[in-house]
Amino acid sequence: MPHAYQQGGTLLLVEDSRLFSDTIRAVMRGTGGRIRRTDTLCGARRHLSLYTPDVVMIDLGLPDGSGLELIAECARRSIRVPLIIAISGQPELESAAYTAGADKFFEKPIVSLSQFRAALAPSCFDMDAMQAAAYTPLPDVSALRDDLYLALDLLQGPDQSDRRQYALQFCEGLARSLHDVEMQGAVAATKSGGGAGRLVEVLRKRLNAQPLV
Repeated sequence: MPHAYQQGGTLLLVEDSRLFSDTIRAVMRGTGGRIRRTDTLCGARRHLSLYTPDVVMIDLGLPDGSGLELIAECARRSIRVPLIIAISGQPELESAAYTAGADKFFEKPIVSLSQFRAALAPSCFDMDAMQAAAYTPLPDVSALRDDLYLALDLLQGPDQSDRRQYALQFCEGLARSLHDVEMQGAVAATKSGGGAGRLVEVLRKRLNAQPLV
């Protein structure tokens, strides 16, 4: 009798970036694996109250708190999530992720999709499906546009310290995913107390460069 994962396991993705989420969906396409996505801790807890996924992939920086909290909760469940993967644009959080209970850690952007697929394959799909899906997905234009709008909304919203910290973290992750040196520099300047004007300008420039369709 075949193992359950050969029928396609379930991945719960807890991730605020639509661009990154669409990349993961593209990696899973054609494998038979199922993906469920939420962008908050609250949403993830609702999912986990209804079922236990084969894999949970958790971004460490979320709008309503730290993904480390959710990792610890998944590791302590009476029925533990079999595979807990932490993802972050901040590599210095790797040790904290493992301490919280993560089984694997991937830095964003994910450089080796083959290693990433191999990490998912035993739980979400079989190796043949992994090979069939072995291609590099192209960035989704509408997903990138959504992330740029979100970054601008966060920076130009209420001036609250926790919101600003999350906004800069989101922008830094987006800049890393795009390998955008100018945006990374603008994030660093804002973190150093230079104000968000330059970063807002860079984000608007990237948004204006996107096709309308």
